[in-house]
Amino acid sequence: MKMLLKNIAGVLFMLVICFSASGQELRKLYYPDGTLKAEGAEKDSTKTGCWHFYYPSGALSSTECYKDGVLHGDVKYYDTLGNVIAIENWQEGLQQDSAFYYYPDGTLSKKGVYADGLYQGKWVFFHENGNLKRTGFYRDGLPEGKWKFYNKQGILIQEGYFKDGLEDGEWKFYSDEGRLQYFGNYKKGEKTGEWFRITKKNKVKPMKY
Repeated sequence: MKMLLKNIAGVLFMLVICFSASGQELRKLYYPDGTLKAEGAEKDSTKTGCWHFYYPSGALSSTECYKDGVLHGDVKYYDTLGNVIAIENWQEGLQQDSAFYYYPDGTLSKKGVYADGLYQGKWVFFHENGNLKRTGFYRDGLPEGKWKFYNKQGILIQEGYFKDGLEDGEWKFYSDEGRLQYFGNYKKGEKTGEWFRITKKNKVKPMKY
């Protein structure tokens, strides 16, 4: 036992020496009641390297990596039960590249790509049962191009186009069984032109809006 304690003390001493040599200091932050809130390294009073953050209960809430005081590198977030709820990548304080978000049971909630902190390119969203919820594309944080929406059974219920974040172009709407019910066009988020409904006998008839 004495030998084990001596070895642990030696390791801690070496860590302190390493941090001191690199100009870094171990730093701990606390909640008002004295419970540990966060711990990590600081250099010149700014966060550096990977930090661990905790809920008041003591459970890990996130691991965040820093460079010159801003997020830089992989970041993971956890719920109070220890389940991973988000994985992100940060570069010099902005979200970049792939990101993944999860429901508490571990089912994927959504995934996609960030560019300079904004949604970019294709994103996919899921219902809690794992079925598709919606898919589409973003440009500079706004929906752009074709989008599709699904109910919890994974059946397509809407599809259409966005431009600069607003509905623009043809949109189709389906029943929960997947039957086309009505369709028409949007212009800058407003319905325009003629809209049509599909009868149960599959006849196309004009409709008011």
